Amino acid sequence: MNQPPFDQGIPLLTEVLLGPEAAEVAPAMPVEPAVELPPGVVQPDWDAIEQRLTQRILHQVQGKIDHLLEERIAHVLQTALQNALIGMRGALREDLQQSLEQIVAHAVSHELGHLHPPAQY
Repeated sequence: MNQPPFDQGIPLLTEVLLGPEAAEVAPAMPVEPAVELPPGVVQPDWDAIEQRLTQRILHQVQGKIDHLLEERIAHVLQTALQNALIGMRGALREDLQQSLEQIVAHAVSHELGHLHPPAQY
């Protein structure tokens, strides 16, 4: 089976639990099932470890999400602005056409009035 390439940006569990220097010393290897610790050995604080791991992963993911959101918002805004400009252009063209028709009709009427003055009785 082909495995996807390893993403170097994601920390190994040993890096998270023991710190980055532990990953250099201990190569990644399969974890064996948990065994009971001998008396006198302190049990790790799994809640604290889980919280640190969660915070680290959330921080890394948040940076990627922020970048993706910025790209998506820019694309949506660009599309919305283009659609708004297209709509405005049509409305402005229609208004300009009506104004020009009124101006030309008034000018023609005015000129015809000068060429053919009203008949006086």
